[in-house]
Amino acid sequence: MTARSGERTSVLQNAHLNGDCKFIDYPRVDIVEQPKHGRIEIVHQPVTADSGGEKMKCDKVKADGVAVYYISQPGYVGSDRFILRTPEESGRIEEGVANVRVVK
Repeated sequence: MTARSGERTSVLQNAHLNGDCKFIDYPRVDIVEQPKHGRIEIVHQPVTADSGGEKMKCDKVKADGVAVYYISQPGYVGSDRFILRTPEESGRIEEGVANVRVVK
């Protein structure tokens, strides 16, 4: 992903909804490895549900959820990376490495 130096960049949005597309709870997001040249913000806010291509009933529904943002140190230009972990409802743990290219 690409981020502008010092600006807040959206990384991830997630919502837990029931079969009627109503809020269940805030999904958990853990920071496994912090970025070396910036920081991660995890915020509870309205997000747009997205099943990741499975075309589920609640796609595009606006609901309370979790948003994750990356913000580089002001003036930093170069590469950065961080690792996030999210438990799935099935009990599986999803872990993702984000490589960030920070530009002016």
